[in-house]
Amino acid sequence: MAKGTIIFRADGGANLGMGHFIRSLALAEMLNQAFNCIFATRNPSEYQLKEISSVCHKYINLSNDDEHYLQFLNILTGNEIVVLDNYFFSTDYQRAIRAKGCKLVCIDDLNEIHFVADMIINHSIGADPSVYSKETYTKVLTGLDFALLRQPYFQDDASFDEKKYGAVIIMGGTDPLDLSSKTLHILNQIKFPKPIVVVGKVNSTFHGNNSINVSHFEHLSSFQILSLMRTSEFGLLPASTVSIEACAARLPFICGYFVENQKKNYDSIKEQELAICIGDWTKIGSLSLCAAIKKITTPDTIRRVTKNQVKMLDRKSNIRLVNAFLEL
Repeated sequence: MAKGTIIFRADGGANLGMGHFIRSLALAEMLNQAFNCIFATRNPSEYQLKEISSVCHKYINLSNDDEHYLQFLNILTGNEIVVLDNYFFSTDYQRAIRAKGCKLVCIDDLNEIHFVADMIINHSIGADPSVYSKETYTKVLTGLDFALLRQPYFQDDASFDEKKYGAVIIMGGTDPLDLSSKTLHILNQIKFPKPIVVVGKVNSTFHGNNSINVSHFEHLSSFQILSLMRTSEFGLLPASTVSIEACAARLPFICGYFVENQKKNYDSIKEQELAICIGDWTKIGSLSLCAAIKKITTPDTIRRVTKNQVKMLDRKSNIRLVNAFLEL
Protein backbone atom coordinates (compact mmCIF):
# COMPACT_ATOMS: atom_id res chain seq x y z
CA MET A 1 0.00 0.00 0.00
CA ALA A 2 1.39 3.42 -1.00
CA LYS A 3 2.24 5.85 1.76
CA GLY A 4 0.14 8.96 2.17
CA THR A 5 1.69 12.41 1.91
CA ILE A 6 1.84 15.05 4.62
CA ILE A 7 2.85 18.64 3.84
CA PHE A 8 4.04 20.62 6.86
CA ARG A 9 3.65 24.40 6.60
CA ALA A 10 5.67 26.31 9.20
CA ASP A 11 8.24 29.12 9.30
CA GLY A 12 11.03 30.10 11.66
CA GLY A 13 13.46 32.97 12.02
CA ALA A 14 14.55 36.02 13.98
CA ASN A 15 11.13 37.69 13.91
CA LEU A 16 8.94 34.61 14.30
CA GLY A 17 11.18 32.59 16.59
CA MET A 18 11.91 28.92 16.00
CA GLY A 19 9.13 27.30 18.02
CA HIS A 20 6.70 26.65 15.15
CA PHE A 21 9.46 25.28 12.95
CA ILE A 22 10.94 22.99 15.62
CA ARG A 23 7.69 21.43 16.78
CA SER A 24 6.47 20.86 13.20
CA LEU A 25 9.80 19.24 12.37
CA ALA A 26 9.46 17.05 15.47
CA LEU A 27 6.05 15.88 14.26
CA ALA A 28 7.45 15.19 10.78
CA GLU A 29 10.21 13.09 12.34
CA MET A 30 7.62 10.99 14.17
CA LEU A 31 5.60 10.43 11.00
CA ASN A 32 8.27 10.01 8.31
CA GLN A 33 8.27 6.21 8.43
CA ALA A 34 4.51 5.96 7.89
CA PHE A 35 4.11 8.90 5.46
CA ASN A 36 5.96 10.81 2.77
CA CYS A 37 6.77 14.05 4.57
CA ILE A 38 7.25 17.37 2.76
CA PHE A 39 8.19 20.64 4.48
CA ALA A 40 7.05 23.96 3.00
CA THR A 41 8.60 27.11 4.46
CA ARG A 42 9.86 30.61 3.71
CA ASN A 43 13.41 31.95 3.74
CA PRO A 44 15.00 29.04 5.65
CA SER A 45 18.51 29.33 7.07
CA GLU A 46 21.24 26.80 6.32
CA TYR A 47 20.56 25.26 9.73
CA GLN A 48 16.85 24.87 8.94
CA LEU A 49 17.58 23.33 5.53
CA LYS A 50 19.94 20.84 7.15
CA GLU A 51 17.33 19.87 9.74
CA ILE A 52 14.58 19.54 7.10
CA SER A 53 16.75 17.32 4.90
CA SER A 54 17.50 15.02 7.84
CA VAL A 55 13.79 14.40 8.46
CA CYS A 56 11.66 15.07 5.38
CA HIS A 57 11.57 13.53 1.93
CA LYS A 58 11.20 16.87 0.14
CA TYR A 59 11.39 20.62 0.76
CA ILE A 60 9.35 23.43 -0.82
CA ASN A 61 10.66 27.02 -0.76
CA LEU A 62 7.78 29.51 -0.65
CA SER A 63 7.77 33.20 -1.49
CA ASN A 64 8.82 35.48 1.36
CA ASP A 65 5.96 37.92 0.69
CA ASP A 66 2.19 37.46 0.98
CA GLU A 67 2.17 35.48 -2.26
CA HIS A 68 3.05 32.44 -0.14
CA TYR A 69 -0.62 31.95 0.83
CA LEU A 70 -1.84 31.38 -2.74
CA GLN A 71 1.41 29.70 -3.79
CA PHE A 72 0.92 27.02 -1.16
CA LEU A 73 -2.74 26.45 -2.07
CA ASN A 74 -1.77 25.98 -5.72
CA ILE A 75 0.67 23.22 -4.75
CA LEU A 76 -2.05 21.10 -3.16
CA THR A 77 -3.68 18.31 -5.16
CA GLY A 78 -6.29 17.30 -2.57
CA ASN A 79 -4.69 13.99 -1.68
CA GLU A 80 -2.46 15.33 1.08
CA ILE A 81 -2.73 15.83 4.80
CA VAL A 82 -1.73 19.44 5.54
CA VAL A 83 -0.24 20.48 8.89
CA LEU A 84 -0.37 24.23 9.61
CA ASP A 85 1.64 25.77 12.43
CA ASN A 86 1.53 29.53 12.82
CA TYR A 87 -0.83 32.12 14.27
CA PHE A 88 -1.36 34.00 10.98
CA PHE A 89 -3.32 31.19 9.28
CA SER A 90 -6.97 32.29 9.40
CA THR A 91 -10.19 30.28 9.50
CA ASP A 92 -10.81 31.20 5.85
CA TYR A 93 -7.38 29.85 4.92
CA GLN A 94 -8.23 26.59 6.69
CA ARG A 95 -11.44 26.42 4.66
CA ALA A 96 -9.52 26.99 1.43
CA ILE A 97 -7.24 24.05 2.20
CA ARG A 98 -10.13 21.74 3.05
CA ALA A 99 -11.95 22.88 -0.10
CA LYS A 100 -9.03 21.41 -2.04
CA GLY A 101 -9.99 18.03 -0.58
CA CYS A 102 -7.10 17.84 1.88
CA LYS A 103 -7.27 16.65 5.45
CA LEU A 104 -6.11 19.46 7.75
CA VAL A 105 -4.27 19.43 11.07
CA CYS A 106 -3.49 22.63 13.00
CA ILE A 107 -0.84 22.90 15.71
CA ASP A 108 -2.08 25.67 17.99
CA ASP A 109 -1.68 26.81 21.59
CA LEU A 110 -3.64 30.09 21.54
CA ASN A 111 -7.20 29.03 20.59
CA GLU A 112 -8.02 32.55 19.38
CA ILE A 113 -9.89 31.69 16.15
CA HIS A 114 -12.52 29.21 14.97
CA PHE A 115 -11.06 25.96 13.63
CA VAL A 116 -12.45 23.92 10.75
CA ALA A 117 -9.48 21.53 10.78
CA ASP A 118 -9.91 17.78 11.09
CA MET A 119 -7.56 17.78 14.07
CA ILE A 120 -5.90 20.25 16.45
CA ILE A 121 -2.73 19.47 18.40
CA ASN A 122 -1.80 21.48 21.50
CA HIS A 123 0.91 19.81 23.55
CA SER A 124 0.97 22.50 26.25
CA ILE A 125 0.88 21.06 29.74
CA GLY A 126 -2.66 21.09 31.10
CA ALA A 127 -4.22 22.35 27.84
CA ASP A 128 -8.04 22.15 27.90
CA PRO A 129 -9.62 20.81 24.68
CA SER A 130 -13.04 22.22 25.59
CA VAL A 131 -11.91 25.85 25.12
CA TYR A 132 -11.54 25.54 21.34
CA SER A 133 -14.09 26.99 18.95
CA LYS A 134 -14.30 24.22 16.37
CA GLU A 135 -16.48 22.07 14.17
CA THR A 136 -18.18 18.97 15.59
CA TYR A 137 -15.92 16.69 13.54
CA THR A 138 -12.69 18.30 14.81
CA LYS A 139 -10.56 16.13 17.10
CA VAL A 140 -8.47 17.94 19.72
CA LEU A 141 -5.31 16.29 21.06
CA THR A 142 -3.90 18.08 24.09
CA GLY A 143 -1.24 17.78 26.75
CA LEU A 144 1.97 15.83 27.15
CA ASP A 145 0.37 12.62 25.89
CA PHE A 146 0.90 14.28 22.48
CA ALA A 147 4.22 16.02 23.17
CA LEU A 148 5.96 17.13 19.96
CA LEU A 149 9.49 15.92 20.63
CA ARG A 150 12.46 15.10 18.43
CA GLN A 151 13.46 11.43 18.29
CA PRO A 152 16.33 11.44 20.85
CA TYR A 153 13.91 12.42 23.63
CA PHE A 154 12.07 9.10 23.29
CA GLN A 155 15.16 7.09 24.18
CA ASP A 156 15.63 5.49 27.57
CA ASP A 157 17.50 7.52 30.16
CA ALA A 158 21.24 7.40 29.68
CA SER A 159 23.52 6.96 32.66
CA PHE A 160 26.16 9.66 33.19
CA ASP A 161 28.82 9.26 35.87
CA GLU A 162 29.26 13.00 36.32
CA LYS A 163 27.63 16.29 35.49
CA LYS A 164 29.92 18.38 33.30
CA TYR A 165 27.93 21.60 33.77
CA GLY A 166 26.26 23.21 36.74
CA ALA A 167 23.59 24.82 34.58
CA VAL A 168 22.34 24.83 30.98
CA ILE A 169 20.65 28.00 29.65
CA ILE A 170 18.34 27.68 26.63
CA MET A 171 16.20 30.73 25.83
CA GLY A 172 15.22 29.66 22.32
CA GLY A 173 16.88 29.68 18.93
CA THR A 174 16.60 33.46 18.46
CA ASP A 175 16.36 34.85 22.05
CA PRO A 176 14.98 38.23 20.87
CA LEU A 177 15.07 39.76 24.37
CA ASP A 178 18.68 38.63 24.96
CA LEU A 179 17.66 36.78 28.12
CA SER A 180 20.66 34.46 27.92
CA SER A 181 22.99 37.43 28.43
CA LYS A 182 20.78 38.84 31.19
CA THR A 183 20.84 35.50 33.01
CA LEU A 184 24.60 35.19 32.58
CA HIS A 185 25.10 38.68 34.03
CA ILE A 186 23.13 37.66 37.13
CA LEU A 187 25.09 34.41 37.48
CA ASN A 188 28.27 36.46 37.15
CA GLN A 189 27.08 38.86 39.87
CA ILE A 190 26.40 36.02 42.30
CA LYS A 191 29.66 34.28 41.31
CA PHE A 192 28.02 31.01 40.30
CA PRO A 193 30.83 28.50 40.99
CA LYS A 194 30.22 25.79 38.37
CA PRO A 195 30.60 25.65 34.56
CA ILE A 196 27.63 26.95 32.56
CA VAL A 197 26.59 26.04 29.02
CA VAL A 198 24.42 28.31 26.85
CA VAL A 199 22.53 27.09 23.78
CA GLY A 200 21.46 29.86 21.39
CA LYS A 201 22.40 33.47 20.89
CA VAL A 202 24.45 35.42 23.44
CA ASN A 203 25.07 39.16 23.20
CA SER A 204 28.74 39.71 22.39
CA THR A 205 28.96 42.44 25.05
CA PHE A 206 28.75 39.77 27.77
CA HIS A 207 32.06 38.16 26.91
CA GLY A 208 35.00 39.77 28.63
CA ASN A 209 35.08 40.75 32.28
CA ASN A 210 33.33 37.93 34.06
CA SER A 211 34.12 35.45 36.79
CA ILE A 212 32.15 32.47 35.50
CA ASN A 213 33.07 29.59 33.21
CA VAL A 214 30.76 29.72 30.16
CA SER A 215 30.59 27.47 27.10
CA HIS A 216 28.43 28.62 24.20
CA PHE A 217 26.87 26.64 21.32
CA GLU A 218 24.47 27.51 18.47
CA HIS A 219 22.59 25.45 15.87
CA LEU A 220 22.86 22.16 17.75
CA SER A 221 21.07 18.96 16.83
CA SER A 222 18.35 17.60 19.11
CA PHE A 223 20.73 14.84 20.23
CA GLN A 224 23.40 17.40 21.17
CA ILE A 225 20.89 19.47 23.16
CA LEU A 226 19.66 16.36 24.97
CA SER A 227 23.26 15.43 25.81
CA LEU A 228 23.83 18.88 27.33
CA MET A 229 20.65 18.55 29.38
CA ARG A 230 21.71 15.16 30.69
CA THR A 231 25.19 16.38 31.65
CA SER A 232 23.90 19.48 33.48
CA GLU A 233 22.71 19.66 37.07
CA PHE A 234 19.77 21.93 36.21
CA GLY A 235 18.34 24.11 33.45
CA LEU A 236 17.33 27.76 33.15
CA LEU A 237 14.49 27.70 30.63
CA PRO A 238 11.35 29.45 29.36
CA ALA A 239 7.95 27.75 29.40
CA SER A 240 8.17 26.95 25.69
CA THR A 241 8.74 23.64 23.89
CA VAL A 242 12.19 23.43 25.50
CA SER A 243 10.49 23.01 28.90
CA ILE A 244 8.67 19.95 27.54
CA GLU A 245 11.98 18.63 26.20
CA ALA A 246 13.47 19.14 29.67
CA CYS A 247 10.68 17.07 31.21
CA ALA A 248 11.39 14.30 28.71
CA ALA A 249 15.11 14.51 29.56
CA ARG A 250 14.23 14.37 33.30
CA LEU A 251 16.15 17.61 33.84
CA PRO A 252 15.42 19.62 37.00
CA PHE A 253 14.95 23.21 35.83
CA ILE A 254 14.12 26.77 36.79
CA CYS A 255 11.27 28.01 34.62
CA GLY A 256 9.99 31.43 33.64
CA TYR A 257 8.09 33.02 30.76
CA PHE A 258 8.75 36.04 28.55
CA VAL A 259 5.83 36.13 26.08
CA GLU A 260 2.10 35.79 26.68
CA ASN A 261 1.69 32.49 24.82
CA GLN A 262 4.05 30.83 27.34
CA LYS A 263 1.96 31.86 30.35
CA LYS A 264 -0.56 29.00 30.30
CA ASN A 265 2.20 26.42 29.97
CA TYR A 266 4.10 28.15 32.77
CA ASP A 267 1.07 28.05 35.08
CA SER A 268 0.64 24.31 34.45
CA ILE A 269 4.34 23.61 35.03
CA LYS A 270 4.03 25.42 38.35
CA GLU A 271 0.80 23.63 39.29
CA GLN A 272 2.24 20.19 38.49
CA GLU A 273 5.58 20.99 40.20
CA LEU A 274 7.63 20.06 37.15
CA ALA A 275 10.17 22.81 37.87
CA ILE A 276 10.96 25.69 40.21
CA CYS A 277 9.00 28.61 38.75
CA ILE A 278 10.14 32.24 39.05
CA GLY A 279 7.72 34.24 36.90
CA ASP A 280 8.60 36.74 34.17
CA TRP A 281 12.18 36.17 32.95
CA THR A 282 12.49 39.84 31.99
CA LYS A 283 12.02 40.87 35.64
CA ILE A 284 14.27 38.32 37.34
CA GLY A 285 16.88 39.66 39.77
CA SER A 286 19.82 38.16 41.61
CA LEU A 287 17.90 37.49 44.85
CA SER A 288 15.08 35.52 43.21
CA LEU A 289 17.48 33.57 40.98
CA CYS A 290 19.73 32.74 43.95
CA ALA A 291 16.73 31.42 45.89
CA ALA A 292 15.57 29.33 42.91
CA ILE A 293 19.05 27.84 42.39
CA LYS A 294 19.20 26.91 46.07
CA LYS A 295 15.83 25.12 45.76
CA ILE A 296 16.47 23.28 42.49
CA THR A 297 19.79 21.85 43.70
CA THR A 298 18.47 20.24 46.90
CA PRO A 299 18.09 16.43 46.74
CA ASP A 300 14.43 16.55 47.86
CA THR A 301 13.49 19.00 45.10
CA ILE A 302 15.38 17.02 42.46
CA ARG A 303 13.56 13.83 43.45
CA ARG A 304 10.14 15.50 43.54
CA VAL A 305 10.54 17.33 40.22
CA THR A 306 11.88 14.35 38.29
CA LYS A 307 9.21 12.06 39.78
CA ASN A 308 6.52 14.48 38.59
CA GLN A 309 8.12 14.68 35.14
CA VAL A 310 8.05 10.89 34.81
CA LYS A 311 4.40 10.84 35.91
CA MET A 312 3.32 13.55 33.44
CA LEU A 313 5.33 12.55 30.36
CA ASP A 314 5.64 8.86 29.46
CA ARG A 315 7.58 9.41 26.19
CA LYS A 316 5.00 7.54 24.09
CA SER A 317 3.49 10.52 22.27
CA ASN A 318 5.10 9.41 19.00
CA ILE A 319 3.05 6.20 19.01
CA ARG A 320 -0.19 8.07 19.78
CA LEU A 321 0.42 10.68 17.08
CA VAL A 322 1.26 8.15 14.36
CA ASN A 323 -2.00 6.33 15.14
CA ALA A 324 -3.97 9.59 15.12
CA PHE A 325 -2.68 10.49 11.65
CA LEU A 326 -3.30 7.01 10.28
CA GLU A 327 -6.93 7.38 11.37
CA LEU A 328 -7.49 10.65 9.45
